[in-house]
Amino acid sequence: MSSPLSRLKGMLCIPEDPESRTEKATIKSKKQATAVLKHDENEQQGSSDSSSSASTTDETKWSNQVLNVLKAFNIKNLETIKDVALVGVEGEPIDDKTYLMERIIQLAADLPVTSRTSATLTNTFLNQLWTDLQHPPQSYLGNDFVFRNADGSGNNILWPHLGAAGQPYARTVRPRSLRPVARPDPGVIFDSILARKKFEPHPNKISSVLFYVASIIIHDIFHTSHDDYNISEVDSYLDLAPLYGSSDAQQQSVRTMRDGKLKPDCFFDIRILGFPPGVGVLLIMFNRFHNHVAENLALIDEGGRFSRVLNPRGPRKEGADPEKDYDEALFQTARLITTGLYINIVLKDYVRTILNLNRVDSAWNLDPRSEEGKAIFGHKILEATGNSVSAEFNLVYRWHSCVSQRDEEWTKQIYHKIFGNQDSTNMGVFLSALNGWAQTLSKDPMERPFADLKRLPDGKYPDSDLAAIWTASVSDVAGRYGAAHVPDVLKNVEILGIIQSRSWNLASLNEFREYFKLKPYEKFEEINPDPLIAEQLRHLYGHPDNVEIYPGVIIEAAKEPKKPGSGLCTNFTTSRAILSDAVALVRGDRFYTVDYTPANLTNWGFHAADSDAQVNYGCVLYKLVLTALPNSYRQDSIYAHYPLVIPEENRVILNGLKKAHLYNFEKPSERAPDVILTSLDACKTVVNDVNGFRSLWRPDSFMPGPPDGWISKKSGMLALKLPETEGLSTATTAFYKEAVTNLVNSEHYELAGSSQVDMVDDVFNVAHAQFVSNLFHLPVDGIGSLLSTVHTCCNTAQGPARKFALTAERQKAVQQLAESVQTQFKKFKPGHPQPNDKLQNYMTNAAQACVQSGLPYEQIVWDEIIPLAATVYVNQSRVFAESLDYLLGQGQGLLRQIQEMADLANTASEDKLKQFLHQMRSNISHLTYTREALSSVTVDDGGRQVEISPGQHVICVMEQKDDLPIYSGGDIALCRLLSDSACCAILQVLGQLKGLSRAVGPTGTLRRVTQGHMITYLNEEESTTSSRPVSMKVKWQE
Repeated sequence: MSSPLSRLKGMLCIPEDPESRTEKATIKSKKQATAVLKHDENEQQGSSDSSSSASTTDETKWSNQVLNVLKAFNIKNLETIKDVALVGVEGEPIDDKTYLMERIIQLAADLPVTSRTSATLTNTFLNQLWTDLQHPPQSYLGNDFVFRNADGSGNNILWPHLGAAGQPYARTVRPRSLRPVARPDPGVIFDSILARKKFEPHPNKISSVLFYVASIIIHDIFHTSHDDYNISEVDSYLDLAPLYGSSDAQQQSVRTMRDGKLKPDCFFDIRILGFPPGVGVLLIMFNRFHNHVAENLALIDEGGRFSRVLNPRGPRKEGADPEKDYDEALFQTARLITTGLYINIVLKDYVRTILNLNRVDSAWNLDPRSEEGKAIFGHKILEATGNSVSAEFNLVYRWHSCVSQRDEEWTKQIYHKIFGNQDSTNMGVFLSALNGWAQTLSKDPMERPFADLKRLPDGKYPDSDLAAIWTASVSDVAGRYGAAHVPDVLKNVEILGIIQSRSWNLASLNEFREYFKLKPYEKFEEINPDPLIAEQLRHLYGHPDNVEIYPGVIIEAAKEPKKPGSGLCTNFTTSRAILSDAVALVRGDRFYTVDYTPANLTNWGFHAADSDAQVNYGCVLYKLVLTALPNSYRQDSIYAHYPLVIPEENRVILNGLKKAHLYNFEKPSERAPDVILTSLDACKTVVNDVNGFRSLWRPDSFMPGPPDGWISKKSGMLALKLPETEGLSTATTAFYKEAVTNLVNSEHYELAGSSQVDMVDDVFNVAHAQFVSNLFHLPVDGIGSLLSTVHTCCNTAQGPARKFALTAERQKAVQQLAESVQTQFKKFKPGHPQPNDKLQNYMTNAAQACVQSGLPYEQIVWDEIIPLAATVYVNQSRVFAESLDYLLGQGQGLLRQIQEMADLANTASEDKLKQFLHQMRSNISHLTYTREALSSVTVDDGGRQVEISPGQHVICVMEQKDDLPIYSGGDIALCRLLSDSACCAILQVLGQLKGLSRAVGPTGTLRRVTQGHMITYLNEEESTTSSRPVSMKVKWQE
């Protein structure tokens, strides 16, 4: 590679050093020297003088050119040249505050206009300005371009039919060689080199699920027309056509046409019904994920983008149907998000396993969407060009040799149902029976039978039935690649494949290999070293050049496992070709490159489909499984996180990576649906019964490993002891009054003539963090976010996928927190000096009482302090934010009363403050506490007898208006005591802010999401939800 200096010389057209040129000329003349006649001495002398004169002239021209250039190179311009060169070499963003563009213009203006250097610099500058923009643009605005068309058309905007459904297959390789016209009989080919003699498991213990993913990919981009083998009835893009269909009519058959949803638990492509049911279950999971996404899009309604469609602000267009447009907007956006997750599963889970990256401690992955720098000397890889699948790759992806023993038996049984007593080996009978079976299927996907399952009244299949199929599939080891390993039951399928490939007149196996710069085979033993297979090939084809691409690509020798590199262990040619195809499929797709943005998917949708290298090395299949079957798998179940390899092998892999402790390898069992309790007595019974119910907090999810013999069990003693502490209420009020007053004074700013502050983020949440840090001896930095994560793991408001991701991201931080707290508490043993801070002293005394009862420090910290601190922090955050939201909304009258009292120098009586608190609490949203039952129990919920089984989650819905005696103890009473005490201070502070009101616009609203009884809060980007409120700005007049 040339050096930056050489590149710089070339850019400035600086000629080569004359001495260097002279040396090169001398060498050249010596090589060309031959015996010549001796000239006259005078002629020689004349020749010499002439040569010397020409050389001097060249050197003078070169010197003058360099001098002219150098005259313009003052120190400032030399600095410009250096900056331009570095930008070109490194491709880093330009700091325009250095005025580089203007300095380039100055340099060009200083150079002689006629110099080559000036022209080159000008052209380089023009090239940069031209390439800044796309010519023509690849992305356009409007629903016609933002959303995928059902038939795949319009992916390439300039060539809209490229890769659309109904278009012919492309040809990848030009067939050049002459080959025998008479070819071996397809049936003989199958019997001699394809038929399975004995099942052999995959060498890397890959599960059948990987090949179920492959089946969806294959049927997503290949569906050869029965009327014309040259036509594909699906498009050439990975857009989940087996689920959604490939035309408007097909798409509408799976849609409810309301709220953007799909009909429950169904898919369009009837071909999938002829596959083992695990393939269908995978598509049903995508169906459920789509509907989950549509629901959340409507709930969040980012920037009002969907509600505006339903209720347009301006006059409606003639003929417009708002309900239809609303459904369409939700459906198409949900489809973009669902296919976004799909492509991440393909790239992060599927391709990672193919390359055996799942066995190494590396987050690297082969992602064709990688951004390429636009350096001056760089070259940007094209993207969003569109794609058209080829006939060759239709054959490359026929992986019947990997069918497992279990799936082979299933196929035999389904064929027996279809063919009955007919001879399924007869091709005419085979085709006729399959066509007859297809004709019996309903045009409504929901009416088609699937795996003998029965639908529930809501149209869904039982989660337990789907989970049973999935669990069995994950545990089922697939077969190996290579010759002599296709089940006999698929003989006719292979024969049809050979016939179809011959109708396309494709290149040979060797020609296909040469196209990918692979060495062509010269001997049959190079194709497959098995002597029997090589001999059969010799008898069938005579010469390696005559071996057809199909079955050639599937009878080659398979690769050995390489860590990393070779995980799929497929045939040699196939392993090279499929990576090229993956890059073409993804990088050529506009909706996975230039238009794959948060703006199109929404911030929440982009995050829902995105991968995180800190979680499962970027794998995302767990998001699909845990969203579709949240009660069937634990959030750390290996069956959800790494289903492409059988669990036993995953245990070996993860033990080697020292990650096995993060996952549960037990065979999953179904958990009963959540129970919701709403009466105060029922909630107190559950929350305070530490023997019958436990928190969802799992310290072992964050701990590197609990001490030997320690069984995590929350005693609740700390929460019982704290409310009994004399002076805690008064100290809490004093703390908050001082903290909030100081924060309002320090964090507010002037904006448009008013004082403004983010009261939730910059005042309340900071005060809560300071409070719990003091009370529970916690470090203050980042404690709010960390405790919010802990609280999320203690309730069901967030799904298991989100909880697992949070746990993985914050595991080390929680460990460090626990170590810090444990160190602090060990300092304050009985008889030792106590903390000076009153709040810390209250907690120290309560913790020491726990120690005296026999609880070890580790258990007090992990089972008592951390989850209780999280509960207190989130409760305070919610109550304060909800109270503020009420006071600035429906409770403005109450706020005026408080402000009037504040003007009277805070002389309100204690009874009056309690009255305000009760009125305010009665009008804000409820709080929830979640517990897991440890045994069977029946609870009286306001006269309703509720039976609860072991492992069942119980959601206690606490209305804020409920009066709760402090002496009842436990988490609920402690949180009520602290929030009431703190709110007394808050009311006094807010009462002193004249003209207090919401900030103008959406920043002055509290963004919450309510699903059933569960309430969560959106972050500022509205990309995720949290247990705690995040932001709400207010303004007032000084």
